[in-house]
Parts: sequence; C-alpha cells; structure tokens
Amino acid sequence: MYQPRGLGGMTWLLFLLVASYAYANSNIKVVLNSNIELSLNPEGISQKQGYGPQPSERQGYGQRSPRKQGYGPVVEFNPRRYNETTTRRNPYSADTEDTGNYNSHIRRRSRLPDPNQEMLLKIPATSNCRCYNDDPVQGRIRYKTHLGWLQNSRRRRRGAEEEEEEEDEDDDDDEDCDFAKRLTCDYTSKFRTIDGSCNNLAHPYWGMAETPLIRFLCSVYEDGMSAPRSRGKFGPLPEPREIRLKVHDRSRPRHELKKFTHYLMFFGQMLSHDLQENVKSETPDGEDLDCCGIHRSDLNCIMRLRIRGDDPFYGPFGVRCLNFARSEASPDLNCNSKVRQTITEYTMYIDGSSFYGSNEEDYPDLRTFTGGLLTTQDHPHGEGELMPPTDEPEDGCRETTFKCFHSGDGRVNQQAPLIAQHTLWLREHNRLARKLAELYPGWDDERLFQEARKIVGAMFQHITYTEYLPLILGDDIMDLFQLRPLPKGSFFEGYDACVHPGIRQGFFVAAFRFGHSMINDFVGFQPASGDYRRDRLRDIFNIPDHLYQREGIEQTIRGLYLERSQSVDRLKSVEVLNHLFEIGPGTGSDLISININRGRDHAIPPYMSYRKMCNLYTTNKFSGLVDHTQDVRELLAETYDHVNDIDLFTGAVSETPLDGALVGPTLACIIGLQFKALKVGDRFYYENNEPFAGFRLSQIDQIKKTTLAQVICRNMNIGKIQKNVFIHGLPEVDCADIQDDIDLTHWADPTP
Repeated sequence: MYQPRGLGGMTWLLFLLVASYAYANSNIKVVLNSNIELSLNPEGISQKQGYGPQPSERQGYGQRSPRKQGYGPVVEFNPRRYNETTTRRNPYSADTEDTGNYNSHIRRRSRLPDPNQEMLLKIPATSNCRCYNDDPVQGRIRYKTHLGWLQNSRRRRRGAEEEEEEEDEDDDDDEDCDFAKRLTCDYTSKFRTIDGSCNNLAHPYWGMAETPLIRFLCSVYEDGMSAPRSRGKFGPLPEPREIRLKVHDRSRPRHELKKFTHYLMFFGQMLSHDLQENVKSETPDGEDLDCCGIHRSDLNCIMRLRIRGDDPFYGPFGVRCLNFARSEASPDLNCNSKVRQTITEYTMYIDGSSFYGSNEEDYPDLRTFTGGLLTTQDHPHGEGELMPPTDEPEDGCRETTFKCFHSGDGRVNQQAPLIAQHTLWLREHNRLARKLAELYPGWDDERLFQEARKIVGAMFQHITYTEYLPLILGDDIMDLFQLRPLPKGSFFEGYDACVHPGIRQGFFVAAFRFGHSMINDFVGFQPASGDYRRDRLRDIFNIPDHLYQREGIEQTIRGLYLERSQSVDRLKSVEVLNHLFEIGPGTGSDLISININRGRDHAIPPYMSYRKMCNLYTTNKFSGLVDHTQDVRELLAETYDHVNDIDLFTGAVSETPLDGALVGPTLACIIGLQFKALKVGDRFYYENNEPFAGFRLSQIDQIKKTTLAQVICRNMNIGKIQKNVFIHGLPEVDCADIQDDIDLTHWADPTP
C-alpha cells in the first residue's frame, strides 16, 4: 500500500517541479520591437484550439538547427498589440459561448515562418530535385544538355547516361508534351535567354515562359484532378459575386493612403505583369471563349460568373452572366497530366520581359537589329520616342484617333499609366544602348542589345527590392525574409540552385492581387503649366490616345505621384467592381469576382490553409479571426458557412495591416516567401557573385545608384520631381540635383 503511494507522491512532486519550471520559462522572450518577439518557450496551446502543431513538434521550430539545413530560431510575430489586461481565457473551449465580445479574447501572437525553411522554398524530394551545391564554380562544370543535369564526375556522367537511356524508351509517350523536349544550355552565356530557360542549369525549364506555375500547398480540386472547388464544410460555397457584394462592397467611404501615391499601385501592376500572365482557354481556332453566349456549353465555361436577377448593379441591365473562361490546362514538367496544372505566358523572373517579350517571335516587331535599339515611333509633337504602333491590337485595346501600342506584353494598352511606364523603360533601354555604342564601337547589335537589356533588368530588380517592397511589407518583414539588397561593395552569395524561383499559385491568383485594393477611382494628369485633371479610370481603359497628346507621357507620370493610392482592405474601387473594361452601360466586368473565381479555378486552398502554412494563428470559429476587425469578422460570418471556407483573396486582403506595412500577416508571408524565392533562386539576380551570369562588383555598385526618380528624369522632359515617387507630398526638386547616372566605362571588357 505504501510503495504505490510513495511512488505516486514522488511523481506528483516531479510533475509540480517541471510544470513550475515550464510556467516560469513560458514568459521568457526577447522583444525586438512592438511586432517581433523571439520566444524561448512559447505558450502551449493545443492543436484543437486552432494553433496547429507546437514548435517542439515541428522540425525547424523551437531550436537552432545547423544553418546549412535552412532552419533558424523561432521567430514569433506579433502583428498587433492586443490588450494585455484582457481576460486570459480560452474562447474556443466547449463551454465558451461565441458572444461576439471579441475584446475579451486572449492576446495572441502570430508567427511567421523562418524564410529559409526548406519545406516552403525548396523543392521536395518527390520532385526529383537534382542539386549539386558542392560543385566548384560553374565555369568548371561539364554540362550535359539532356534535361539539364549537371555533371563533373564519372559517377554523375554514368548516372545521367543510364537515366537518358531509360527516358529515351519513354520518349514516344511524351511526344505530345512540350516539356519532354531536350534543352541545350550554354552555361558560359552572360545573358538571360529571352524565354527564361536555362536560368537554372540543373533544371532549365524552371521559371521559363509557358511552363506550369508551382504551388506552396497541394491543389484542392474537388475530384482531386480538375473539378474546381465548389463545396465547403457544410454545403456549397457562396458565389463569387455574392462574396463581392457582401464583403467587398462600397457601403462606407474608402480610405486614402495619405502617405503613398498612385504610382505605388501602378508600379505594382507593372511588376505583376513582368512576373506573370494567365493563359485562358480558347476555342480550337484560337478565339476567346464567349461563356455567356455561344460557348456556354464548353467545359471550360462551367465557371462563368452567375448574376442574380436582383443584383444591385447588373440586375437593371438584364445581365445574368459575366464571362469567365477557365485557365488553360497543362501537364506538369514531368509530362504528367493526371492533375490539372496551369501555365503563365511570360517568364517568372524580374527581368523586364514585359518590355522585351518572352519568345523569339516577339523580336522582329520589337527590335531594330541596329545599334541594339528597340523599335519606336516618333511622338507627333516631337516629344521623344514612343512604343511602335500595332495593326493587331490585343487585350481589347480600342483604336479611336491613334493606333494601339505594341510591346512585349499584350496588356500594355490597359490604361495610360501602364503605357507611360512601358514608354519610360523603352527610352531607358535605348538611351543605354546609344551610350554603350559610343563607348564601345566594336560591339555589334546583339552585344549592345543584350548589355542594355541586362542593365535595365537589374535596375528594375533594384527598384523593386529597395523602393517598392519595403513600403508594401515594412521594415520588419524585409529584414525577416532578408530581402534588402546589400550595401555597395558586397556580392550576394546566397544563390541556391535548389530553390525554385517560379511563381506560386497562391501568390499568382490571390496574394499579389492585393494591389486591386489600392486602385483609386481617378487617374490624375498634370501638365507643366495648367490645371490638374482627373479622369475616371473606366473612361481611359484600353484607349491609348492620351499618350499621343502634347506632354502626354509627362502629364501621366506627374499625375501618378500627385494622386494618392487607396488602402489595402476589403473595399475596392467601383471602377473595377462593375466597370472593368466597360465599353457601354452594363458591359463592364467585376475584377474582384474574377479574382475569387480564379483562385477556385486554380484549386488553391482556402485562407486558413495559408495561415497554417505561415504558422500564423488558425481557428475554426469566425470569432477567432484575430487579424480582422469585428465588422469584417461579422461580414465573413454572414457570407461563409464556416471559417475554413474563406477564399484566400478575401480573407487575406481584409486583414488589418501590420505596423509599418500596407498588408496583413498572411499577405506579408506569401509575398515575402515569393520574393525570397525570386531572389535566391535566380542565377541572374543582379547582386549575385556568379561566374558568367553575374555583374562585376563595380558594375553592381553603379546599378545601386539608380532610383526610379532618376530613370524618369533621364528620359522625360519633366524638370522637377519628388526624390521618391511612391511617397506622397514630398517636395519636388530639380532633376539636375538628383542625377547620378551610372558610369558605363565599368562595362569595358577586362584587359587580358
């Protein structure tokens, strides 16, 4: 009798000691600032309460693993300071009523993942990642062209040859698959290929134009293969238009961002176009599908947007359907077509492909093949170069008085600010090509073109990582994901051939569409002397005429930094809610319904799945949406049957922004991870210390002198400008005071 009691007493005493120690240590943390904490022993909350696996249960969390494994210390992320004095109770336990008293909830800390985690950026072993990080510099590697396998030893060469023989036996099975084609890569080339191939020498298809997008999370097709997600936890999902009307309405005034300009939003659009272009299904003749008309029975039209008769906008016009064709289906890179994949038309790198095109077929119309120059036309008022005209307008461009413009991206004519930005970078390319031709008369057209193209792409990358992303993500996220370019005099040594730089589906169809929240109803135009003018966005869709007018380009650029952006939230501009690409009353589309529908078309998991991926707080109740305000929680509860049904776009853009950022924690995580991959997985990233592909250090330092304001001053007759065109209200300065052009003498060929 006594022995069991004694044993039980000792066990109980030991338990009390351990529990006391654990409780004492649960409060140990290092506070970096109001947003970030490094926790040594996070509070233990069970998985059923919505927090997911605890750090001690997940590899890479709660411990310092060797850096070579890609893991670091736990980074606790506190996106908002909740009231420390609130009642510390569990609002999700069985005996807790959902009273709507959200202020009584425990203060919760949301965690963002270590941005180096292999599980989020590296390709899983099941994808047959061939990565040889132990190789010497790539200039010494013997490169076998079949499927891009690297080899510098007899063992690798034998393995590759045996693998090639086995694959040759299956060539007949893959003859209809574009990705079965063997690519030949020149590892000594210092320039990107036009289609993005051969960036990764071991995986030449990675990031290439017209290849499948990749995923953070597995697809959630309803049948596991192709059928779009249409059902939630308890029944059918709400229609996209219904979600738009309930959550993304205009029931209250929108919030202008007092600090940021409209240029910030439009630069984001330009960047998005450089990274991705969805390929929609077409008829066998290559025509667009009319899913509300003659093609409504086509299988790729099953997701057309249904409009109710009592729709507050479309109802009076008798509109019962908005056109929506599914994205074109594709096999994966292994030529497996069992599960539907989707492709992007352009390269998946920050490389200027929207100016230069993404295939050789674009070159005859875009290049002069003389002096490295891009094709132009003269401005009718003698105000510099314009993009060439086209006789085959794309993407709905409407010719009235003047012809539509032609560029590497068919969407170039969508509105005046986009045309102005394309024109800016065309002029910068030609300016560089002419200066290089003066300095190096022995260079031929191809050398001049490629050198200027490489510099422009590097400038575009530099502006993205130094001027654009810090305003979107904030300083803390930029540091957390190590996205900042290095100081002058330093190479970036972080290129990783096993990181796929490709665009992830969650980023493509949801996260990077956050900019749609920032659209202002009006676009401003400011002449050098005269009154400021504002046009409704719907009135300038797909009409290029303004850029042909006197001071057309300069008026547009000035208007971009004089007009403000809207905040990132659930509310959107009416110009894109009902009037997208409108050509007459009731003919416009609904951009937000399209975003939600496209996410389901591409089978991305719902919002809460990405919260879990990012190691943020998850819940099974609407009251547990800790990164939303009470009014948004109530709207989501009225719209969806269950919190796990919430679409990623709707859930993420309606989060309260992080301190110092424009986006909430879920968007910050997805965008941060994507731009991390675009940096470390791009062999041609401008800071890389890569043989052949990289710049010399002196050249990198010259590129780092560049700002967007300088590029504008060099190529526009603008006189005065803000030093940072993304921040509203800064004083204008003379262009001459900020000019610090890059010194192209650093591009001279090294002396043997």
